[in-house]
Amino acid sequence: MVQEHHTSITECLKEAISDNHTRMESLPFFIALTKGELPFESYVGNLRTMAVILGTLEHELSHVTLEEVRRLCLSRPSRLIHLRRDLSMIDPLFIADILPANQQAQKIAEWIRRYRIEQPSNLLGILYVLEGSTLGNAMHLPDVIKTFGPQISGTACFYAGYGDKTAENWKMLLSAMNSLQLNQEGRERIIQVAKEFFDQLEVLFASLYPIDTARLEFTASILNPEAGNHAVPDTVDELQAAVTAARKCREEFPYFNERYQERGRSFAKSDAAWLVTLVSLPQTQLMNQVEWLGRVLANRGMPRITLERQLELLYGELAAALPEEREQYTGLLEAAGNLAGERFRHIPEPVFSRLAEEFRDASDGELQGRLQGTGLLIVSAVCDKAAGINDAESSLLSWLLDKDLFPERWISAVRKTLDKAHEERNNSL
Repeated sequence: MVQEHHTSITECLKEAISDNHTRMESLPFFIALTKGELPFESYVGNLRTMAVILGTLEHELSHVTLEEVRRLCLSRPSRLIHLRRDLSMIDPLFIADILPANQQAQKIAEWIRRYRIEQPSNLLGILYVLEGSTLGNAMHLPDVIKTFGPQISGTACFYAGYGDKTAENWKMLLSAMNSLQLNQEGRERIIQVAKEFFDQLEVLFASLYPIDTARLEFTASILNPEAGNHAVPDTVDELQAAVTAARKCREEFPYFNERYQERGRSFAKSDAAWLVTLVSLPQTQLMNQVEWLGRVLANRGMPRITLERQLELLYGELAAALPEEREQYTGLLEAAGNLAGERFRHIPEPVFSRLAEEFRDASDGELQGRLQGTGLLIVSAVCDKAAGINDAESSLLSWLLDKDLFPERWISAVRKTLDKAHEERNNSL
């Protein structure tokens, strides 16, 4: 039963974390920021770790089944967009990560994932703290601009928050939270989660400054804060090659950007960087890892021909950047050749190309080039499914056949190409 309360949930939250606020502002990070003495690495680490946390929160909220909580949380403007804007200017600098801070952010992210599964309403406590931080960020915005202005092109989207709408959005959140029907147990749990989350943030900011220079490393977070802790190259030349190769692959297949947008772009970069690290493995292990990634991606709507092209482009960028070491990267080309060979075992190359061309003609030049390469994706998905990747077709077609996104001519062309590819596949058996 929901009980009557004279004190609102947000008033209780404010009182419960008041000491946390005081301790947070007294941390060396914020003292140094106020004095204009904070290292740029600490500022960048702040943005990256918050992108991990907010990226995880937004992703998990999209899967919450408790409608009241989901509606309240997803009605908020996305602060992750602000972080991505800031990071897009910093990414080309390849600033090393502060490893303890990165690890703490991953710990918090796992905590958020667990709450979504076990008790989704707990996420309200986290949301309250994170949205409340927009007020504190606004106070420090002049400090950020004064200290890092030239390095960040004079903008700080995350610290600027919602601009002149910050106070208004905060009041709207308070009102929405206070209108929720919560029993005493639910209120107490949300308050406890908020306090625990603030405690975890204190640990995070304490690890951002002072910096333990021995713990500065290149991690996947440099390219994609949501990618976790997988390996990436430890040289700027290789990282830059991976970023360039990922961009060129997305340009060949605009489907990526159209469907997966900014999150997809980030994962494309971190995946490409991880592929570079495979060159140190024996070729058999490299092939196994590529095969694993190909199956994961194909099951999520990214046919393996895209990985094949990514490997080829990656080799080209690495060989151009480090020509004296091009021999060590040839395993990437061999892996790409293996993927192509398997594709052509199911549908021979001349037929594969013909089907892709026929789709292009039937779909008004793949929507006049807007989705160039889609014919290749469709035929590749048929080959992937024939290779035992069960969701290869359905994960791709769920988007390509969306009537809210595409005209009937497009949908008809997709279906006809799919049918023809299946027919050719059966003929080759």
